Amino acid sequence: MNGEQLRYFALAYRLESFSAAAKRIPMSPQGLTKAVRSLETELGVPLFLTAASGKLEPTPYAAELMDFVNDYRIRFAQLTNSFEAIRKHESHEVNVGIGLGILGYLGPGFIKRFNEQHPEITLRYEELNDKACDEGLKRGKYDLALCVTPFDPDFLCEQLYCTNMCFWVSKSNPLSERDVLTIKDFDGEGVALPGQDFKCFEYLQSRAVDAGVEFSEVFASAEIFRLFEYARMGKGLGFSAQHLVDMPLFKEDESVVGIPLEGATWGFGIACQPTNSLNDDTQAFFDYCVENVPKRSQE
Repeated sequence: MNGEQLRYFALAYRLESFSAAAKRIPMSPQGLTKAVRSLETELGVPLFLTAASGKLEPTPYAAELMDFVNDYRIRFAQLTNSFEAIRKHESHEVNVGIGLGILGYLGPGFIKRFNEQHPEITLRYEELNDKACDEGLKRGKYDLALCVTPFDPDFLCEQLYCTNMCFWVSKSNPLSERDVLTIKDFDGEGVALPGQDFKCFEYLQSRAVDAGVEFSEVFASAEIFRLFEYARMGKGLGFSAQHLVDMPLFKEDESVVGIPLEGATWGFGIACQPTNSLNDDTQAFFDYCVENVPKRSQE
């Protein structure tokens, strides 16, 4: 009995047809039938009967074998993950997902300093949108992730940074005189947001629905400069965060102001799967982040 035989059997069981299973693989129906019959001979039991309609009817033996196959698949995936963890440990490799915008805050030297402090560790990282970052950690693509808040409840997380969620407003807009924006201020305004794969998009849309607020339009872009430009041109309100508002690159433009949204924050933290114990290398990066992320908090 081997993995290919079990795969052919499982397909035939699910599709109730040797020919349909063979087409899915693909292979000849005769070849698949032969493999399943060989499995029956090895096990010494009939797995399928053929009804008058030609449809395969699984026997009670087949149902037991299907339970075994499902358990085998789970255990095999666990074994593969364990082997991968051993390989990474031996090669001192750490894979990290990083939400877009986080490295912009941390600065270009953040990863470089870790590499200098830990030359024995190979740190591989990928920047991607909020949802893809969370999904990558959940699927085991990453050992750790620097995730944007709110955190997935399935993760073990340590928050590293939190600040005001702000919106850029053109000085030509009367809202620019406000010290703080409320969600009601957005009614009838155009809004520029990073996009549906970013948590701030879902957050603002949800608050707007709850408050009965309707935007005149929603402009989506993952480029922060385009969100700033949207506000600068007087088209509406552009998403930002306090540390971006305070950057000289944006602050020096006196035609735009950045104003906090009442009760809204943007932040991030470091996260891992609770089922994955941290080895020495992943723990080193985890500790480095906790110790070295600037702890500027909500203002």
